[in-house]
Amino acid sequence: MSFMMKLVYLFVPFIRLSNLIKRTVSPPIKRFFAPKISDHTYELGEWNNNATVQTKNGLLTGYSDKNTWCWKGIPYATPPVGELRWKAPLNPVPWLGTRKTRKFGNTAAQFMPFLGPIGSEDCLYLNIWRPKSSETELPVYLYIHGGGNSIGTAATTQYYGNAVADKSKLLYISVNYRLGAMGWFIHPAVTGNGSSEDQSGNFGTLDLIKSLEWVHENIRAFGGDPNNVTIAGESGGAFNVLSLLVSPAAKGLFHHAISESALSLIWSPNDAIVQSNKLLVSLLVKERKADNEKEAEQLISKMMDDEINEYLRSKSAFTITKNIPTKDFGMAEWHTIFTDGVIIPEEGYDVFSSGVWANKVPLIIGCTKDEMKLFGYFRKDPPLNPREYDLVWGYYSLLWRANGVDVIARRITSNSDVPVYAYRFDWGSPDSNGLSVLPRNKGQELGAHHSAEIPFFLGMGMGEIAMMIGKTHTKHNYLSRERLTNLCMSYLANFAKTGNPNGEMLLHWPTWDNTKGKEKILVLDAGISDLKLSYLREMINVRGVLDLINSELEEPERGKVLAMLNDFIPLD
Repeated sequence: MSFMMKLVYLFVPFIRLSNLIKRTVSPPIKRFFAPKISDHTYELGEWNNNATVQTKNGLLTGYSDKNTWCWKGIPYATPPVGELRWKAPLNPVPWLGTRKTRKFGNTAAQFMPFLGPIGSEDCLYLNIWRPKSSETELPVYLYIHGGGNSIGTAATTQYYGNAVADKSKLLYISVNYRLGAMGWFIHPAVTGNGSSEDQSGNFGTLDLIKSLEWVHENIRAFGGDPNNVTIAGESGGAFNVLSLLVSPAAKGLFHHAISESALSLIWSPNDAIVQSNKLLVSLLVKERKADNEKEAEQLISKMMDDEINEYLRSKSAFTITKNIPTKDFGMAEWHTIFTDGVIIPEEGYDVFSSGVWANKVPLIIGCTKDEMKLFGYFRKDPPLNPREYDLVWGYYSLLWRANGVDVIARRITSNSDVPVYAYRFDWGSPDSNGLSVLPRNKGQELGAHHSAEIPFFLGMGMGEIAMMIGKTHTKHNYLSRERLTNLCMSYLANFAKTGNPNGEMLLHWPTWDNTKGKEKILVLDAGISDLKLSYLREMINVRGVLDLINSELEEPERGKVLAMLNDFIPLD
């Protein structure tokens, strides 16, 4: 399969979601729903085991989805369009009559390879699944989609919640939020005169906080318990989970957290201003208001703040998103999550080491064994032989674990008694004999790749990636997948209900212990017919991985590996 075709397959879910990728981000903005507006909020209804629910903003009617009730496209905030662009989200406007919620809301404005700009700024919608029953006080499980905070949508099938709701007896929520430059943006001329929340630039983070506030206010009408909320997310979604842990603005809105394949990346407001200025320069050059970057910078120096503000706000989300450079999978080269001192503390994730941060809740944190092989599978420059391929992506996967799991777990547990449960997902990774449950050579090429755990954690069978890159889920490994899925869902259901994943008939999952030689990480894996669970006791860090490379490899191999790693993250 050619490189181009692989990328096309990667984005099939977005093509398939035709109702979400209409080019609606250019003015005039096409609203997802245009109800008659009510001049007051409503009294919250009680759960009565049917598809019609009374929220504080109005009446909703969903539909039956197998053994669950489902509501899609519920607004949790006022559309952040027009003057509300680059501002903290506002409460949703109440409506008259009954709002039908059978279709997903708009996906967030973003730039997709081969599709160009898609989605809408009017994107602040969430989706709910819950079991068909009269049961109330159900634990709430809110899932934040991945995509590096620059692409993605809650509407892809791997994020559907009917399996979690039915099998685990949870109330499952998926949520869309502003992405890229629409979700994280600071420029003094644009955000400098707003509220402290507006000035933070963390609009995507504020969207997620607003969704949690909506849950707190409305979820009892669906039979959910606002005092038992778990937030979870993978990749970019997990970045956001970490940010919500430290955010004072999210204090008390959730009670457990799950971070799947996060990186502890965070940026300063100065970084944000630098990138917004680069965007401004790019726009001026593209529109031929300046011949080159130097002339654009000179022009900017002469512009008043009001002129800059008006100019940037006049640009469609199409224009903005297509003027931001992209990298692997079309993800924008745009920093997100800023240490503004209001929404995110100035110390960033260093607050974990202090023992004092906003939301000290039980945490599951982990990664896959072969995180970076997914990116390596699509990246063909420079060409690598099989040994080099394993070395580069193997070491990078170790760096991912060091930064996104071990460092965070060590910091949190060093000065607090917050329980941290760490995992490594190994399904698909070749064993010591080079054998894998994946077909053909997919074990070596992909292994336990980035996002591989999602269908096992959410119970949706074949994940989007598995569908698109060589049918890694086969009849041959069906029993293996079924057993590991049941195990993972049992652990996570227990955690969502109690803050502890352990339960009857499950191998004990220990909390992270910084003591040398103590069990730290539960390995989740399965062979063709049996579960293969084990523990890791070694703690790693970024410096240790680099030392390992220097000790295990010789030149010129070492130089090639380090050069490729440095192409992804600066190693100096």
